[in-house]
Amino acid sequence: MKPLFKDDVYKERPGVKPQGMLIAEEISDAEAIDTVKEFIDKAWRELVREPYGDLKYPYIVPGATYVDLWDWDTFFVACALPDDGLEYAKGGIQNLLDAPLSNGRPSKKATDEGEYNYYLHPYPLRTQFAYIIGKRLDDFTWIEPFMEKLLLGIKWYEQETQDQDGFFRWQTLTGIDNNPSIYGRPKGTVAGVDLAVFHYREYRALAKLVEKMGYSDVEDFSSKADELKALVQTRYWDVMDGFFYDIARDIDYDAPGRQKITWDTHLKFRNGSGLYPLWGGVATTEQAACLKNIIMDEEEFLGPCGIRTHSRRDPVYNNALSGGPSNWQGPIWGLSTFLAVYGLSRYGYVAEAKEVAMRLIKTFAWDIRQNECLHEYYHGDTGQPVIKPGFLDWNMLALKVMDDISGGLDCTSSDLV
Repeated sequence: MKPLFKDDVYKERPGVKPQGMLIAEEISDAEAIDTVKEFIDKAWRELVREPYGDLKYPYIVPGATYVDLWDWDTFFVACALPDDGLEYAKGGIQNLLDAPLSNGRPSKKATDEGEYNYYLHPYPLRTQFAYIIGKRLDDFTWIEPFMEKLLLGIKWYEQETQDQDGFFRWQTLTGIDNNPSIYGRPKGTVAGVDLAVFHYREYRALAKLVEKMGYSDVEDFSSKADELKALVQTRYWDVMDGFFYDIARDIDYDAPGRQKITWDTHLKFRNGSGLYPLWGGVATTEQAACLKNIIMDEEEFLGPCGIRTHSRRDPVYNNALSGGPSNWQGPIWGLSTFLAVYGLSRYGYVAEAKEVAMRLIKTFAWDIRQNECLHEYYHGDTGQPVIKPGFLDWNMLALKVMDDISGGLDCTSSDLV
């Protein structure tokens, strides 16, 4: 046996059976997939919780030290849950649907004491979450009592987080904790490309749900989706670099003279959020080809065990052990990898998608065999686990990703994009 990658020392953490560095044992693709599936099929049951406090329905937590219900964590876990976990997938979104304030503001999280949080910026994903679980259950009737709240929630996003030019702005930090485009910048001044993709998917899901529910006299959400898609393709895309960037929106409209501001200020941190248009089906064919080349470049996003959360060429790139914020400036996460994989597959780059997915699945298999757990993220240059043993969360997408790619499917999107 040989070291997986050169001279990185695995840091011992409580709750792990320490074995030092991960060792790259000989293992076939099929063996790695079976190892990971067998582990996750048992481990996901540790993530489920029964109703408590304000949480009226059973729900899901990420694992490791995370014991709260988080919106996007719950969503991606729910997409990956096997059929015998659908009670918790459905309950997770029911809790989120049940939580908005009277003005429509959704909740981003709820504590393990069953108390909702209304401070952090909630991901716009409740509608797509409900739609995808409804599709899996082949039953949308349980969503109907929440439809007015969903429609009111969309109004809140448009009124409180969208500016006069149609850009949705992050109001607080994002789930990509230390995205340098947003971390440390004034609140409400950055239009995130990942945020735009989530809103695009929300409009698509709303269009489908209002049709299924027979609603009339509601807005044309399909047109709103198309408008937002065009905005992403034209304004977030930097034609010089061939990449999607977040945009600074701290514009003083009163300052200029006769010349109007007709340009965008791209925040040129080559962060993984710029890959979301691939996953969301928002990129053009030509843009997708550019992103594919960047993703598969080992000096950019392609790491030894998956997709880095930041380009290795960017001066910001690092693999520091960090929690609060978690580090998304370089390390390889299950989410960054699997969403890139689904995006590559969506645009016909199936061989590349399988190669990337297997890099992470084999690393997962070695981690399971040697440490009896998975970790929150892995070093972008060495593939070694960095932090939070016992983290499961969106790593669960490893249950479905290879079968999805082979079948032209995406459990995180259904037929939305």
